[in-house]
Amino acid sequence: MKKTIIILIPPSEGKAPGGEGKPIQPNKDAREMLKRLHGYDGEWGKLLGVKGKALDAALEANASILKSPTLPAIERYSGVVYDGIDYASMKASARRTFDERVRIVSALFGLVQPQDLIPNYKLKIDKLNAAAYWKPIIVKQLKDSFVIDLLPQAHHKAVGYPDGIRVDFVCEKNGKRKPAGHFGKLIKGRFVRWLCENKLADPKRFSSFDEDGYRWNGECFIKVEC
Repeated sequence: MKKTIIILIPPSEGKAPGGEGKPIQPNKDAREMLKRLHGYDGEWGKLLGVKGKALDAALEANASILKSPTLPAIERYSGVVYDGIDYASMKASARRTFDERVRIVSALFGLVQPQDLIPNYKLKIDKLNAAAYWKPIIVKQLKDSFVIDLLPQAHHKAVGYPDGIRVDFVCEKNGKRKPAGHFGKLIKGRFVRWLCENKLADPKRFSSFDEDGYRWNGECFIKVEC
């Protein structure tokens, strides 16, 4: 049986407000996470990682999850990875491949497809035991897939798959390696776009991707002296 190709990417902290879609009807798995979120009675600033006006906005968004308007996930998430993807400028064929293959790992909704309608919300994957909750669910969803995993460590803990490859972007200086950081997220987004534009999944072809000096060494993308 031919395996489904799945590209895993993280959500973004930044999210576009508003929307025109109907309020979400969460499935039973998401309802459990909503129950945990709405039942939380601790320090909200610590849970959500924001304060001041940002905390007020996050609390308002979370309180309205079941009644607020929705947007397709690819429009809702607005972080640096998504800037690199630049979905709106992709050709129709590449967008179709993106919609078929890409899944976003959300703390609140689990595996999200790009065109799934979701509300604005605030919750990190390392809070409320979200990663441990979603892992057995996501493992079942990915069991027949070949996975290209571009998740950061916190989101990687929420997934599992028997067949696939994890792809990291790292910088090397004086023989020492470290995560590529903020700008590496932009290159990661461009890599996802490149995969979809070229309909690629074979890691042997990854060496053809060349952005800002990042080169595939068979295990990860490395940029020297960055």
